Amino acid sequence: MIIKPTQILDAVREQLQAVFPGETVYDSMLPQDFVRPASMVALTGMELDALGAGVGAVTLRFHLKITTYCVLDVVKNSNQPTLNLRCMSILGAFAAGYIKTEGRAPKLTACTVNTDGLYDCAEVKMTFSLSMDRSEFSTRESVPMMRNFTTKINVEEN
Repeated sequence: MIIKPTQILDAVREQLQAVFPGETVYDSMLPQDFVRPASMVALTGMELDALGAGVGAVTLRFHLKITTYCVLDVVKNSNQPTLNLRCMSILGAFAAGYIKTEGRAPKLTACTVNTDGLYDCAEVKMTFSLSMDRSEFSTRESVPMMRNFTTKINVEEN
């Protein structure tokens, strides 16, 4: 069975809810009634490596961005040490190197944190990779085998 992007997002959302219990994990760029502290999960891209895992397999890569928000002070500034701690907590939540979803375990192949220039949030970018049998990803076209082969050869001598 192929893993859908929503299943990856749901598994990541569950991990975040375990790390920050009681906090909302948004999946919309324009959430209604936004409340801090919170996190947001977004799929930023997908990749298909059709040949990297051999002839019989394909590799799917899911690129995600987790944006984490802390409470702002009276002048609408965040606390950088608090954002750093939130990022470390997120990294720790995924330290196993994989997530479980639908009986599969996509591997975490890249994870970076960005706090540079962001005054009210921090970003954690992740890539999950899953190799699967090519037949799971696409249906094969069945071509009938050629059973009889007839040929006629004419040889001319000069």
